[in-house]
Amino acid sequence: MKRRLLVLFVIFAAALALALWLGNFLLREPGYVLIVRGRTELETSLAFLVLVLLAGAFALVLLTVLAGPLWQLLTPASWSHWRRRRAGSLRLQNGLLALAAGHWREAEEQLRAAANQTDWPLPALLAAAVAARQRGDGDAERYWLRNASDFPRGRLPAALLAARFALTDNNPTRARELLDAERPRHGDSPVLLQLLAEAYSRAGDWAAVCELIPTLRRLSLDANLDLRERRAWHARMRQAATQPGFTDAAQRRESLHRLWKKMPAELRHEPQLRAQYAGYLAQLEDGAGALKIVTGELDKRWDDGLPAVLEAINDVPPEQLLTRLERWLQERPGNQVLLLTAGRVALKAKLWGKARSFFETAAQSGSGTAMAELARLYDALGDEPRARDMLHRQLGVQRQQLPSLPLPERGRTSDV
Repeated sequence: MKRRLLVLFVIFAAALALALWLGNFLLREPGYVLIVRGRTELETSLAFLVLVLLAGAFALVLLTVLAGPLWQLLTPASWSHWRRRRAGSLRLQNGLLALAAGHWREAEEQLRAAANQTDWPLPALLAAAVAARQRGDGDAERYWLRNASDFPRGRLPAALLAARFALTDNNPTRARELLDAERPRHGDSPVLLQLLAEAYSRAGDWAAVCELIPTLRRLSLDANLDLRERRAWHARMRQAATQPGFTDAAQRRESLHRLWKKMPAELRHEPQLRAQYAGYLAQLEDGAGALKIVTGELDKRWDDGLPAVLEAINDVPPEQLLTRLERWLQERPGNQVLLLTAGRVALKAKLWGKARSFFETAAQSGSGTAMAELARLYDALGDEPRARDMLHRQLGVQRQQLPSLPLPERGRTSDV
């Protein structure tokens, strides 16, 4: 349409310029024209005759330019093309409705016909791949995806759909191959990056997930992005602390320390991640470092998940740990986490009386774990009646957490 308008504009400008030139020329020399046919004579000026001829020529050209599309529209071939597009649109609609209703075979047949009758068959090809997958026909699924990928601008949608299928089939390696191939051209697609992050997570490549998060945060409004980032760093620290290639604790500890420094600053202040890092340090024979992290964090803001890290510290005198725990207990008397941790550290220090006191205080608050620890301690001290009583109390606490279900009456037996 733009091309035709441009042609009309050029013709009009040329005709106007020629008319002005001829008009100026003929006004100076109007001339004389006499047309005789039989007894009929027509006398006029040359200027008027030239203007009439130019006007007729311009009208003929204009009619030719405008009548061409109209003539094409009225030809049988044009009507056939219109009917073909109309039929393709109806079949695409019917195919999508059948797909939504779960009629997979009917949907695929309708979509197959629509792909051959529409000017833009990509939606029909992708929907046909979904229908073939639901039918369990892998060959047909790959056929439709391949055709969609070959269509102009269809490579990315086909790759995204194939990657979703691969993730559904628990094949993150295949999904990663498909998405990595498209990332250089479509690295700003949030959908592609989210699927890629899912593929990395399924494959256990947490380093790749962490590297992808900043780009996702810039392009995506995913509300679960912060949770995904925390999970990725959590898993990445676990890998660093347990990787089989390192033969001693010092190597794992150094790897974990380097990873901790790479972590974003705001995540290093997450209580769960700090507790995990401190716990790994304690397990890797750096109890002093773990104690420093725990005390530094709890002096700023309290979190019940951190004191339990002290139970895993074996290379710091338990008396020193117990002193710190007792100081916190003075600020938070009755805190069950502190009481339970203090009791276990007291056991490491072989301070049986203190341990029993801590466990008894926690048990009075209803801690089933403290009751179990206390029963074990009573039994080790030879106080079997108290041990049995404490186990009975623990069972009562646990019984309250069980669902309400029918039970046989006491003293009666039931058929097995």
